[in-house]
Amino acid sequence: MKILFRNPYLVATGMALLYYFALYGVKKLFTTKVSRILNKSSNKWDDIIVHTVEQTTHLWMVGTALYLALSFIPHKKDFNPHFDRGYFILTMIQFGIWGNYLLDKWIVMTVNRKIRVNPAAASSIGLMQLLAKIFIFSAVLLFTLNNLGIKITTILAGFGVGGIAVALALQRILGDLFSSLSIVMDKPFVVGDFIILDQFMGEVERIGLKTTRIRSLGGEQIIISNSDLISTRIRNYKRMHERRVALKFSLPLFTKGEEMRRAVSLVAAIASTKDKVRFERCHFSAIGSISMDIDLVYWVLSDDYNFHMDIKQTILLEVQKAFESENLKFAQPVQTVTVEPREFVMRSEPLTGNSETARPIVS
Repeated sequence: MKILFRNPYLVATGMALLYYFALYGVKKLFTTKVSRILNKSSNKWDDIIVHTVEQTTHLWMVGTALYLALSFIPHKKDFNPHFDRGYFILTMIQFGIWGNYLLDKWIVMTVNRKIRVNPAAASSIGLMQLLAKIFIFSAVLLFTLNNLGIKITTILAGFGVGGIAVALALQRILGDLFSSLSIVMDKPFVVGDFIILDQFMGEVERIGLKTTRIRSLGGEQIIISNSDLISTRIRNYKRMHERRVALKFSLPLFTKGEEMRRAVSLVAAIASTKDKVRFERCHFSAIGSISMDIDLVYWVLSDDYNFHMDIKQTILLEVQKAFESENLKFAQPVQTVTVEPREFVMRSEPLTGNSETARPIVS
């Protein structure tokens, strides 16, 4: 037994195992016992701390145990500098994992809190998480290289030159990426909005880093690159709080003036008595080539398309019924052609070569 304790390598191995199990026990304690206690608390940061501890890797625990056990080896100076560098790199990777998880959870909590007020925040989660990962691991990499004695200024200069070359090669992809950032920041539309662009229309299902997916009225999915989206005109119907509707009623040309006044009054009375409708105007607007027109304009105080169509249908049905009861007719696309009679005159003209015979001429 004394021989075993006199062997520094065996002692270091035993201490390494002891340190590892100690670290593993602390991790399990946080993820089981402490987690049950903190679940009763309303503070979400307690749960985040527990879940952050769960992100501790076994590789880092093994490296920590070996690094602490190294002090029991008498000739550790021979390889200690190399081990220090390796453990430092391993620790920085672990800090990067912890930092990435904390930042990721903070982004999700912040965005979820803003979704209740502004649904547009939902489309920014993916891009913010990507940028956070790039920032965290870039900072960890540069800090690690700097502490290892590597001049990062040269690396940064090289990254700058290489970045220009990559940007030129991936111009289209980077254009879509920055277009996605523009959509997230400017918010011309969000997930769930019904939009129309050029000949396409549908509901936005997902805003990605390169493309946006739209579910059309026919059921198919339309995939459009983000750079194409921000370079075209977009009509967002989801943000329409009320809808302006213009209807035209045409009566025949032979309609009398008193009948037109009565028709205008009937249409105006029907539109102005509807709930959630703001009546704007109703006028005898034009005398056309085949009809006389009445223009009705009103506002539906809702963004629901089905409700707008129900109101429109009700107004049309009531106007039709009112015109029937008042014996008013709608104009038909009919043109009347009047043919004037011509006068026929009979005259005679002698035939060539024979003056005694003549033929009648109708002109």
